[in-house]
Amino acid sequence: MNIRVVIFSGIMTALVGAMIGAAVGHIGNRRERTPGIIGGGVVLGFVIGSAQEAVRQQNRQRIDEEEEN
Repeated sequence: MNIRVVIFSGIMTALVGAMIGAAVGHIGNRRERTPGIIGGGVVLGFVIGSAQEAVRQQNRQRIDEEEEN
């Protein structure tokens, strides 16, 4: 498994999560909760992006092993 790709995918998805969190915070008009919403979006985005890429790489690895046999 290529850990650099997993981390990169997590960071890119975290950026998307931050943008969505900023939009939700702006729409909600609750200034005191906006940093928490953005932080939650970043963490959730990183976890989802990293997990998705890890599963994708495991599937590729399994397919490659099946083709060898």
